[in-house]
Amino acid sequence: MPEFSFSKALVLSVKPLGDKKFIVSLFTKEKGKHLGIVKKKTPPMTASFLSGRWQARLIEQMGAYYIEDEHSTHLSFLDDAKRLSALSSVCFLLDVLLPERVEYEFFYIKTVDFFNSLTQPDFQARYVLWEKSLLEALGFALDFSKCAGGGDSTDLAYVSPKSGRAVSRKMGEPYKDKLLPLPKFMHTDCEEVDKEALLAGLNTTAYFLLNHAGLKQLPILRNSIV
Repeated sequence: MPEFSFSKALVLSVKPLGDKKFIVSLFTKEKGKHLGIVKKKTPPMTASFLSGRWQARLIEQMGAYYIEDEHSTHLSFLDDAKRLSALSSVCFLLDVLLPERVEYEFFYIKTVDFFNSLTQPDFQARYVLWEKSLLEALGFALDFSKCAGGGDSTDLAYVSPKSGRAVSRKMGEPYKDKLLPLPKFMHTDCEEVDKEALLAGLNTTAYFLLNHAGLKQLPILRNSIV
């Protein structure tokens, strides 16, 4: 009988399935995105972390989750709409974009690191960088290491919508209406990031999520992060 245990799985979504049954989508370190049925009067909360085990009669079946412990990430942010919007957006994107039962251990660790950083004042910039990491995990890595046109790599200001590569301010100036913005915090360390830069970063990652990652629509609360 196939089974596996998980110690810290992120709840991506919960859907009712009859009386006291729920289909729960988890992001696990062991199996990536993985679905299972939970038989419980009260379902787990989206964006919480679970430990327990999964078991099925056959490997191709959805199987059942047996929950041992649940840790909510909401409790510290119940009055913080921006942080709750970030939690909601992460879970939505993972649930919609990740294929089932494909391991993403490195990206799983990055996602847990982001959740742990939500107490930090720069969590919004970290969220944008998390979306950049998501694109990389899905096979479309954005390259901000140098100018795609051979220009000054110390003055990068734009992103090519076709290649995802950075373009310097001088090289991109004649084509800036066709390029995406590249705020400084996305390619170098910044102590302070203003609202304009955050919105520019969200605009750029949104383009690639919609046009290269196959996303049909952005998370409803995504714009509420800033």
